[in-house]
Amino acid sequence: MDNETKNTNLEHNFNLGQNDLRLLRVLRSSLDLALSKGQEQNTKMLSKLIQLGQQASSSLEVDTIIKTSLENILEIVDSKWCAIGLLDEETGKIVLRENIKQDGKSQFCSTEIPAEEDCVRKVMKNGSPLTITNIADSSLSCSLMSKCLGYLDCNDTGAIIPIKGRTKTLGILVTYYSSAMISNKINYLSIIANQIGLAIENAQLYESLQRQYVSVVNALAATLEAKDAYTKGHSLRVATWSRAVAKEMGLSDKQQEMIYVGGLLHDIGKVGVSERILLKGDKLTAEEKEAIQKHPLIGAKILEPGNLPEDIIKAVMYHHENYDGSGYPEGLTGEEIPVLARIINVVDAYDAMTSDRPYRSSYTQNWATEELDRNAGKQFDPTVIEAFKKLISRGELGFSL
Repeated sequence: MDNETKNTNLEHNFNLGQNDLRLLRVLRSSLDLALSKGQEQNTKMLSKLIQLGQQASSSLEVDTIIKTSLENILEIVDSKWCAIGLLDEETGKIVLRENIKQDGKSQFCSTEIPAEEDCVRKVMKNGSPLTITNIADSSLSCSLMSKCLGYLDCNDTGAIIPIKGRTKTLGILVTYYSSAMISNKINYLSIIANQIGLAIENAQLYESLQRQYVSVVNALAATLEAKDAYTKGHSLRVATWSRAVAKEMGLSDKQQEMIYVGGLLHDIGKVGVSERILLKGDKLTAEEKEAIQKHPLIGAKILEPGNLPEDIIKAVMYHHENYDGSGYPEGLTGEEIPVLARIINVVDAYDAMTSDRPYRSSYTQNWATEELDRNAGKQFDPTVIEAFKKLISRGELGFSL
């Protein structure tokens, strides 16, 4: 049915005049336009919410997740000020982790909010958003709001949104507006808070796994040293000095962390080598040498089920590869050898030369440094040797020549 027919029917059934019909047409056009704009706004908002969720979940650092999320909230829902506080389960208080104004600056430093305060208790207990109007006069005002009164208008509207994890409430999202809060903004903020909660929970889980992982690494290193008393402290020195060399060479913080772990575990494969061979005071036979040379591969196999970063496993597997291709287990050369393995190769050799072994006494530090130079470009990467020697000359490894 076309519009002209509809108008005729309306005029006939309801005895409408031309002015009435004109008014109805204007109202219908306005309604169509409003619906169209509403759909467009919802689509844009959905896109922004998806983007925020992706950004939050892309980081495993809690502080980064919080800062990025607050910056997005200011833009997405046109907030005047917002903050995120997380529950400290030991003290029972909400610890403000970050807050930000429209100009991008923080309003005040970190603070704590007692979880028993009415406004916080209601949100944490019920798990539902709380809207507060006329914040200066509200009976639900809390210490966080009091801090904001110098910046906010007494008639501002505030909202406290629970930040939920999978099984519990982790904290609160607090935000203020210069106009009355509308319900769809509360819905958007609830979606955002849920995204933040899941991202924070993932980050906290990762941090917990990292702590457990470090404990396992230390236990494995201790197991190795207990088996071979001559290498006591060797793994820790290799780890510490290798990290210093990596920093001197300009490697990233992540690479420095990985080489430290790789240094701790570089000889872990020796747990699969007979103590008789490890502690033998005489020259090794060809078969015994072959058994010793299997320890990098054994180490890699031990570490692979632990889902460790590939760079760490490669550092362990290839730390006996020589720069000229004469090493083991694969005979890699030059840049084919991962840089972390090249660094450990130099540091490992230096510490071995300057430490007592079952078959010989330690060499002097000067002799060991000269031996590195004699084998530069053969057994060792010359760039690594130079970085190592710079650290020694500056006394940054705990000793100097």
